Amino acid sequence: MRLRTSLSVALLSAVTLTGACARSDRSSSAPRESAPAPVQAAALNLQAQAPAPGVPPLAQRAMRITVDTTILVDAFDPAMQRLRTAVEEHGGYVSEARVHGGPHRSASLEARVPSAKVGAFRAVVASAGEVVADAEKAEDVTEQRADIGARLRNARAQEKRLLDLLSDRTGSLADVVAVEKQLGSVRETIEQIEAQERLLEGQIAYATVKISITTRREEPTVGAGGRIARAAREGVENAGAVVVSTVVLLAAAGPTLLLLAALGGALFYTLRALVRRQQRRAAATFRPLFQAGPMHPYPPPPTGAPPAQGPQPHPTGAPPAQGPHGGGGEVGPG
Repeated sequence: MRLRTSLSVALLSAVTLTGACARSDRSSSAPRESAPAPVQAAALNLQAQAPAPGVPPLAQRAMRITVDTTILVDAFDPAMQRLRTAVEEHGGYVSEARVHGGPHRSASLEARVPSAKVGAFRAVVASAGEVVADAEKAEDVTEQRADIGARLRNARAQEKRLLDLLSDRTGSLADVVAVEKQLGSVRETIEQIEAQERLLEGQIAYATVKISITTRREEPTVGAGGRIARAAREGVENAGAVVVSTVVLLAAAGPTLLLLAALGGALFYTLRALVRRQQRRAAATFRPLFQAGPMHPYPPPPTGAPPAQGPQPHPTGAPPAQGPHGGGGEVGPG
């Protein structure tokens, strides 16, 4: 009975601890609400009245420091070597480095330097070149550190209670299995909290310094002939780029254009054949009302036949003169 009562209390405590850890996770990730003005004023007065002996109040806070600096250098390799040496001399290490080639080389370094030596290291960085941009951020994580410590102490206390229950073998096998299962869950929670604590302590102990290094660009003095040659070279390069772009465009759109041309030609010839067939059908079904026959010359008169009656054509081809009575003879005298 005592084991079951203890088991019930332990399980209730574990559930309470799990809920508290979840609420603490949400509260640590979400921004904390500010306390009322009277509470803040009282806290400030208390700190002002009872400061730590011989230690500034700021030194009691846990700070997470991040520095971002951009410098211009005349010589790339000596500057890089100097910065790496300075990181090692100040007890830090380079966590990430990227170097970009080209006519004007550049690089980006991310170093972890002890927080107590950030000022001295920044002085070395400033002396390595011309500082064109500089930013520093200090984030207060004192409350977050205290919260993680409280969660870790509660989880370890819960683990100790569960271990004490397992040391008493008077309960049933089902009770023992339930306690071991809960003990595994609590130990997993302890490992997660310890990982968060190690990460936070590392961020507090070592500041993150990001350095961007760029080689200074100096434009050489060019005379008139050099400018003309450069303009001609740029013109040739632009013309070549236009030709290459045109060829690329034709190569990309050529198959599509050929397919469209083939489809258009097939459609054109099909429509023309249909139109011609329709025209032939229309011509075959059309019959005019009257159709003149072929023209034939009159047959010559037979030999020995009497001359044809009627006016004869004049030898000269002129028509005969008409008489007063409409006759075709000549008009006599008187």
